[in-house]
Amino acid sequence: MRSMEGVVMDLEAELLAPGTRASAERLAALVAEDFLEVGATGQSFGKAEILARLPHESGVSFTAGSMRAHALAPTVVLVTYSVQRIHKGRSASSKRSSLWVKGSDGWQVRYHQGTSTESSPFDG
Repeated sequence: MRSMEGVVMDLEAELLAPGTRASAERLAALVAEDFLEVGATGQSFGKAEILARLPHESGVSFTAGSMRAHALAPTVVLVTYSVQRIHKGRSASSKRSSLWVKGSDGWQVRYHQGTSTESSPFDG
């Protein structure tokens, strides 16, 4: 049986995959109704903005590293990692964290934050 940390890390990685990002249906299942993202620029987004923007995104790829998951409660997991985002030949690195909560609809991301970094995305 997979640990809940392993399941949630797989779901986090799935959110970075182009096929998931292009599917409004899958995004709606993985993102909580009260979702809040604080992006690398400091802007905040909710679920509606994510569903309106991500399925139309193209040419974006992500490479994640140093992913870790920490159970905070029996139904709450914090995921932290570094990522390199490539779009139109330009690369940006950031540190990211997501809070996942398991409810009646399964695991959903409730909060996500990205912080831009100048360093290699895989530095500790």
